[in-house]
Amino acid sequence: MPPIIEISGLRKTYKRAFRQPHHALDGLDLEVAAGQVHGFLGPNGSGKTTTLRALLGLIRVDGGTMRIFGEAVPQLLPQVVSRIGAVVESPQFFKHFSGRLTLQLLAESAGLPRTRVDEVLEQVGLREAAKVSVRGYSLGMRQRLAVAQALLKQPRLLILDEPANGLDPAGIHHMRELLQWLAHSQGVTVVVSSHLLSEVQQLCDAMTIVSRGRRIVDGKVADILAGHSGTSLSVRFPDAASLPEAALALTAEEGVSAAIDRERLVVTGAPEAAWVTHTLADAGIYLSELTTETKNLESVFLELTGTAPTPGGTVQIGQSVVPPAAVPVGDPPVDVQVEGVER
Repeated sequence: MPPIIEISGLRKTYKRAFRQPHHALDGLDLEVAAGQVHGFLGPNGSGKTTTLRALLGLIRVDGGTMRIFGEAVPQLLPQVVSRIGAVVESPQFFKHFSGRLTLQLLAESAGLPRTRVDEVLEQVGLREAAKVSVRGYSLGMRQRLAVAQALLKQPRLLILDEPANGLDPAGIHHMRELLQWLAHSQGVTVVVSSHLLSEVQQLCDAMTIVSRGRRIVDGKVADILAGHSGTSLSVRFPDAASLPEAALALTAEEGVSAAIDRERLVVTGAPEAAWVTHTLADAGIYLSELTTETKNLESVFLELTGTAPTPGGTVQIGQSVVPPAAVPVGDPPVDVQVEGVER
């Protein structure tokens, strides 16, 4: 089956007064397969929202190609927009309208039956609050309403920018189950941009990580974790004074490294945990705790994007310091509606 989204060599540059231009997208490639939940990850300023806005025709790009359902966009976006639901950035609502009235007006404008309003309210968990005015909604409730808007037309492609924004743990769990049900049971392709890496690890089937407007890695979540994760051992002692001596004893073995991290020793390259115990005991050093630590998506993400903090507090990529992410200045905010999403 052909990809639902295909992006190749996408470029977008913002001109800035008295400063160098900002390359928000610098030859970005992205491919999203059908019927999956696809995570779209990257540090602030990496081009995620710019990419989503370009896909939906909200901004113009300077180069590259984009296809949705095999159709070139934005040229043929009118032919596919009816199959797309999207929430990009912070949606706006008429605060004096109730959640139900908001959805009813959107449903009527699209020629949809009112029964569809009840269905999406139930799906996002807003049935009990449907009659409450939006001004009384919490941030999480407004986010649920935004997702409900995107679901009104039963889209085949759902694009969500930070769908868990403002949700409590129960709400995040509910949203995760809803998105996975849509993808795995209903065949909807879901693209999720999120900063909640632990949630992405549980939610997504595949992901693309971008940095500085370029793709760093993509593939199945499990494969990326397996390919970039390493296992280390955390070793603690009754007396922290044993740390230097223990490190010397362990690193005598070729390929083993041991780093002192406060009151523990972080060991990598050891054949197995039992080897550490025996080696230290042979040297007359006895540990009080030994645990295995496996990298999660957060640590892999920080490693791949070069955003892991150093002891001095400076974010680095290799040996070069990364300046603060620039705020794009160029295309003004655009008020449009994509599949019932107000902008």
